[in-house]
Amino acid sequence: MNANIVLATILGLVGLWYFLSSRWPEYRLDSFRDDIFRLRDKMFMFAAEENISFQHPAYTILRERMNVLIRYAHEFKLTRFLIAVTVLDLSKPPALVKWEEAVTELPGETRRQMEHFNESLAFIVVKQLFFSSFLLYLILRPIVAIVKTLDVDVRKEVLNRPEVVARVEAYESKALDQDALAGRARAAAATA
Repeated sequence: MNANIVLATILGLVGLWYFLSSRWPEYRLDSFRDDIFRLRDKMFMFAAEENISFQHPAYTILRERMNVLIRYAHEFKLTRFLIAVTVLDLSKPPALVKWEEAVTELPGETRRQMEHFNESLAFIVVKQLFFSSFLLYLILRPIVAIVKTLDVDVRKEVLNRPEVVARVEAYESKALDQDALAGRARAAAATA
């Protein structure tokens, strides 16, 4: 065997390993955070156009969820999600109940837009869970492309399954709980 071929193969495999172990996870994490920032900016502009108050609970609760997802983006992995949904209580978390109550107070179009922001956030999380693995990305991306050619809205199909949205929201609420605990721990450490 030619030494150049062996060396090129070894270097190629090392490069592939580096890409899959370091670069791909960083890219997906940045992409996930960027998607949430973009959605949060749209929601901000919606409120800036005086469609909803910046102090309205529906706005503040959803914005806080987005901020927590950005802060804990590195925690959202498919394996953790699968373990969490088998262990988590799927009853609605109090924060989600508060958000739903706040949204029902809103007038029709504003309510629909806030629900759309919430659904978009859930879809971003689902996309991150499945595309964070390069292998799953290689398997699912062509399937998504084929399904799109059949005029099937993948986003709508995923979000029309209440169990998916409920599990994602339960997973998100655990991140909110972790954030609250971390905040209390920081406050206690600051006073000590």
